[in-house]
Amino acid sequence: MSRTPSRYPKVSLVVGYVGLTIAVAVARQNPATGYELSLYGATPTVVWLGLAAAFLAGTTVALLDDGDYPNAAGWYTHRAALVLIGAVALSVLSMPILRGYTFYGPGDSLSHAGWAREIAAGSLAPTELLYPGVHTATVIVARVADVATMQANLYVVLVAFPLTFLLFVPASVRLLTGAPRAGAIGLLAAAAFVPVNNIAVHATAHPASQAILLFAFVLYLVFAYAATGLDSRASVATTRSMTAATGSMLLLTGPAFVFVHPQQALNAAAFLCGALGLQWGIRRYRSDHPIVSVPSLLPPTAALLGAFLIWTPRFSRVQGAAEGILTRLLTSGETGAAVVGAKSTSLTTVGGSLLEVYLKLFGGATLLSVFAAVALLAGLWHHRRSPLALLLTAGLVPVVGLFFVMLAASYGDMYFRYQGFLMVPIAVAGAAGVAGLRGRLTSSGWSRSGAALALVIVLVIAPAGLAVVHSSPYVYQPSGHVSAQQVDGYGAAFEARDPDVPFTGLRGGPRRYVDYHYGTQYARDVLAFPGYERGIRPAVFAAANYSDAFDGPRYLTITEATYEQETGLYEGFRYPRRGFRALKTTPGVDRIRANDGFRLYRVEGGEES
Repeated sequence: MSRTPSRYPKVSLVVGYVGLTIAVAVARQNPATGYELSLYGATPTVVWLGLAAAFLAGTTVALLDDGDYPNAAGWYTHRAALVLIGAVALSVLSMPILRGYTFYGPGDSLSHAGWAREIAAGSLAPTELLYPGVHTATVIVARVADVATMQANLYVVLVAFPLTFLLFVPASVRLLTGAPRAGAIGLLAAAAFVPVNNIAVHATAHPASQAILLFAFVLYLVFAYAATGLDSRASVATTRSMTAATGSMLLLTGPAFVFVHPQQALNAAAFLCGALGLQWGIRRYRSDHPIVSVPSLLPPTAALLGAFLIWTPRFSRVQGAAEGILTRLLTSGETGAAVVGAKSTSLTTVGGSLLEVYLKLFGGATLLSVFAAVALLAGLWHHRRSPLALLLTAGLVPVVGLFFVMLAASYGDMYFRYQGFLMVPIAVAGAAGVAGLRGRLTSSGWSRSGAALALVIVLVIAPAGLAVVHSSPYVYQPSGHVSAQQVDGYGAAFEARDPDVPFTGLRGGPRRYVDYHYGTQYARDVLAFPGYERGIRPAVFAAANYSDAFDGPRYLTITEATYEQETGLYEGFRYPRRGFRALKTTPGVDRIRANDGFRLYRVEGGEES
């Protein structure tokens, strides 16, 4: 046998790890110096080239035939390839940390950081929040690592939760199918981060998004718990021990999931209810089926639902959300089609199309969904040989039902949260489908063809997902970058403000920065900050007609991010360049504070009548 095949994996991995090291080093040496409209475009090209080389090397080695690794050295080589793939995926997702971003996420994320600051200061108890999990974790990391709250939040959001997803999706795939290289294909599917759709699921501080990624761990525990009763080779004592261990973890994890985000915990409970319903039905009508030997899913389901019912009724927000969904179901409001039509018109104005954005955001997810459908249908057909696939299918049924309820209610973009949640089990099933296809080709004597096909599939899905895991102009969205200049500028403006003069801004007031600076709970319940949410109408800004629009003076904030987004990304669709130019020449508009990324103007309005 030639020595070339045995050398190739090692040489490839050396090249891959060198590429990864160079990419990380260059990213660290080139921190952001101001607002970046696109993380991808502002990051040096050599970073992406190094990561691409590392990803390609890890993928090709990980998908080589089992026969190419006949000894312990081959086993370690394969594991090294998996670590390389995971490191590349995590590097892409955590690039804001590597590039030295002060914070990431200009919307809800700043409000969540404000809550975390209040918890850290002791002015807010975690039990006063509906979902304190991410905030409490942020405070713990900040104290243990001795870093600022914003930085700690990035570690939690961009490292801890994504790493959990990367670990437990492939672990679930390995339990679901015994096909060769199932774990490697599962990791590559996880590397696409298909639940992140940048519509309602984000790679920023957003507890619903973090809970969706965490569901991969819950799903793994469900599979591991169920699998303890399916292993006919294990002794009775071993089976009982494994059932007790995994069952205990599932009992504890379910209620803890509620504190990360109750809505996603309810989705997890719906998934468990579907699987439990199947289990009950089979035990009653098909007593000879393998699922009969699966330990009862009633205890973990009851624990999760019990925790949800004990915790959530304490908050009026939950009741309001339930009433809102019910009202929308019973009345005719704005439909999903109308929302899509409006978005399509806006996209066309800035040079895009709905189909283009769909293919970019959901192309990889769609391909995975096709393979998931094949895998689940095969599992139904061979349900005796694939009891876990049968449980997975049953669990999906009620969650899919909830998705259609949200779609019918047109409750904001909530149905995209459900799409993101569904993509966790679909990613697992899709990876199992790809692994199964590869296994069939291998068993038919087409070993190399199977490996090559799997390689092509994952090299489409994973890069497509990583290319859109961060919002960017590529999908007609601005970066979530929050620069130090913005944070410092708003902070200084708030400290020096006249308390009687309201603030205003483009597309809304400074409420997110108010939340972060003063603390979100305090800002919303006590502060009564003037101009908290109120923004300038586009027509007023374009005409610089402030004296007629306002009955008194206003503080107008303009950031580098605002300017880049409105004039560069949106091409003046709402707020044109002439409005920004007019700030320099319009009487009664004075710039009173500025740094490299933030400008504060005092705008004199008309006399109050």
